[in-house]
Amino acid sequence: MEPPLLRRRKLALLFLLGVGLPSLALSLLALRGIQNELALLEQRQLDEYRALTDQISDSLLGGLDRVEASAVRVVAGHGTASEPGLMRTLDSLAAQHPLIDVVFFLEEEGRIRLPTANLLFRADAAVEAPEPSPWPPEAAREMRRGQEEEFQRNSPSTAIANYQRALDGASDPDLRGQALLAMTRVQRKAGQLDRALTSCDNLLEEYGGARTGEGMPLGPVAFLEKGSMLLAGGDSLRALGALVELYGRLVAGEWELGKAQYEFLTGEVRTSLEDLASALDGTAADSLAGAFEAAQNREIPRREKAERTLLFQENSSQDLVGHIRAESRDPEAFPRRISLDSGGQTFLVSLLDGGMTEAGVWGLLLDGGYIRESILLALLEARVDTSSTEWIVRGRDGRTILAGSASPSSPLVMNATIAGSFPPWLLEFYQRPQNPYRLFLASGQSVYLYMFLAIAVILGFGLVLTVRTITRELELARLKSDFVSTVSHEFKSPLTSIRQLSEMLQSGRVPSEERRQRYYDILVEQSARLSSLVTNVLDLARIEEGRKEFRFETVDLGSLIADLAGGIQHRVGYEGYEIRTAIQEMLPPVRADPEALRQAISNLLNNAIQYSGESRQVNLEASAEGRSVTVTVQDFGMGIPEAEIGRVFDRFFRGSSEITQSVRGSGLGLTLVREIAEAHGAVVDVESEVGNGSTFRIRLPAMTEADHG
Repeated sequence: MEPPLLRRRKLALLFLLGVGLPSLALSLLALRGIQNELALLEQRQLDEYRALTDQISDSLLGGLDRVEASAVRVVAGHGTASEPGLMRTLDSLAAQHPLIDVVFFLEEEGRIRLPTANLLFRADAAVEAPEPSPWPPEAAREMRRGQEEEFQRNSPSTAIANYQRALDGASDPDLRGQALLAMTRVQRKAGQLDRALTSCDNLLEEYGGARTGEGMPLGPVAFLEKGSMLLAGGDSLRALGALVELYGRLVAGEWELGKAQYEFLTGEVRTSLEDLASALDGTAADSLAGAFEAAQNREIPRREKAERTLLFQENSSQDLVGHIRAESRDPEAFPRRISLDSGGQTFLVSLLDGGMTEAGVWGLLLDGGYIRESILLALLEARVDTSSTEWIVRGRDGRTILAGSASPSSPLVMNATIAGSFPPWLLEFYQRPQNPYRLFLASGQSVYLYMFLAIAVILGFGLVLTVRTITRELELARLKSDFVSTVSHEFKSPLTSIRQLSEMLQSGRVPSEERRQRYYDILVEQSARLSSLVTNVLDLARIEEGRKEFRFETVDLGSLIADLAGGIQHRVGYEGYEIRTAIQEMLPPVRADPEALRQAISNLLNNAIQYSGESRQVNLEASAEGRSVTVTVQDFGMGIPEAEIGRVFDRFFRGSSEITQSVRGSGLGLTLVREIAEAHGAVVDVESEVGNGSTFRIRLPAMTEADHG
């Protein structure tokens, strides 16, 4: 008698030969006419999209050509960036053309200069402390005496007099500002707040642009002193006003500051404002808070531009020099437009071939955001029929830059780059699906459509019935066979160990108490293994059948993990395994079934121990990440091949390597982990590398105050 599996295969073969092949031949005849019509339609669509891409490229590049021509007319023949008239003209040029982000000059030695960039801050190295002007001898003596009286003899009145004489004896603004600042400081120490405030106002009015010996402008320092003095005098509202005014001036770029100086000053202002704002209320305080918020909103785009420009200045010079030198032998191939990737950003650069001099070359850093939002988006919205076409613009790295819809649901018809690949963006067009009846009725090919549909229905119906029946039978047979074989083997091994050890203990053949204790431990371990296998099988069956009931409650995950790790460590410690735990303090609680969660983590630990190979270390960690709590189990053993990572959570799946096959297991543990995680609204994932071990993570949603309530 033929085996059932062989009979089913013969039936499938006879069906394919008797029904499938003739139906397929008829379908091919019907499809041939349909394909011819579709090919013509697709060709027309491609031609339309190519013409559309060419129109967009011409419009975009035409705008770039006009801006570059204007810039060339301004900088042609200028070999330096220091002429005042040239800088005023460049400022006007950048204001007229929002396409220009920054005008720069690439010097022969490879340094990028930004002659007209009105940045929120500059690179720290670009803002150097000025060369200190020498103090006149008498003024220098008075400054030293004032410092001695202030810091050593604690004589404020004498120190003030010395600083005043030093102020009178100096003519350099930086020196006079430093002397006045010192005098203001001592007046404040002496409790002369009114005089100190007057001195501070004089300092702001006359020497706000002067700098200390370390290069810090005196204006911001005086503002901070003024705010501190007003606060000390009990005038919190005026102190708040002084700090808000300082913040506004910093955002407006009144002083040339390095990035570190700017961050320090704005940090000091924010800290002071937070302390003051919480203690004040009223209309005046609200008005100042509104002014501060407005300054913060102005700061955001200016900060982004400053950081982007400084990143370009610091990291792009060598790339630009390399492009120029690579094409220096061919003047016609001058790299006029270049896109550079640096620091996670793409810089669009135009080197002006009419702006080359012996000292270097002029260039434009173009505003990619303006090109994207104000030019390309406007062109696409004006020229693409969104009723029939969806579109996406992607960057060089594949990220979406612009999109006509949140997520195109239509098939991709064509992609094309902008002419010259500048900007280096890819245009993708998706044709919305059309009604096939209208398409073919209009084309006169309806007979092919109905023929194909009739054949497809007949063939599909028969194939579905046959394939479903055969596939289901084959799959059931295979699963039953695999399950019986695997579980029988898993039961046989621990039962054999339990029987042998029990017989040895019963007959009294164990020579020592230590050996008997060891056998007891093995008996407990094998019994636990049997229990775990039975529990896994039963729980998985209940979950898949929808009969598993989870009892959710508030769970202290740290305590649960510590208790579980201790129990498993006691069980496997005699084999040399070490479970290292790292539990973050103050973990938020989770809502879970404690027994199910314990079972899932236990399965991961047992899995890590089984596949740890020669390594005897397993890491168990728990940490909070945003609104979730992550449990991580890491081993340093054999690892999982990349091709098998996506299947490790499938039922009965075992790795294909000989080493993996030699490890005991039913292939249900990880499946149960996934099912328990999904029942808790959690996510489980794995990272692994062959030979370097595996890392499993369960990300559980943390409980919020609303959950507690």
